[in-house]
Amino acid sequence: MKIKELFERKYTLKYYEIKGIIIITLISTLLLVNIWPRFLSDVLEVSWYFYVILIVILLIFWKIWKRH
Repeated sequence: MKIKELFERKYTLKYYEIKGIIIITLISTLLLVNIWPRFLSDVLEVSWYFYVILIVILLIFWKIWKRH
């Protein structure tokens, strides 16, 4: 199988795989906040509503992408 064919084939994630990715991302972010002071200052630099807006935008893109 060529590399191009490998990337062009359809790949779908199962429900538990998506939840696992979300949980690992959240845990990794909490770990970085606790062990890396620079990352903590970067996270606290932005207001909380920016993250809410970012999540909403990503959800909109995800819903549009799932329709196609």
